[in-house]
Amino acid sequence: MAPLFPGYVFFCGDNEIRYKAMTTNRLCQTIVVPDQEILLDELTCIERALASKAVLDPYPYAAVGKRCRIKSGPFRDLEGIVIQRSKATKIVLQVSILGQGASMEIEPELLEPAE
Repeated sequence: MAPLFPGYVFFCGDNEIRYKAMTTNRLCQTIVVPDQEILLDELTCIERALASKAVLDPYPYAAVGKRCRIKSGPFRDLEGIVIQRSKATKIVLQVSILGQGASMEIEPELLEPAE
């Protein structure tokens, strides 16, 4: 078992909480998240996929393609960027603030454009 995003610790808090976290000497820096709702939505997608036993591969943010939503099944309403790799259709669940994500195989007929 290995972390999807090694070197990152996620926490919610204001500037006072961030300061306290930094004074533990266990963090070297923090990333300001201007739109925390987007980050929470993206991390929720990853968490739901993991909870449903999806096999996720770490994937760099460089995916080029269409943003799609899964329209049915256990991953319904997850959104990501669709890619082709090794003849299998995959969707990348992004964590844009990190510039990283995780990809999972998906049947192409389960996808619809996200708008």
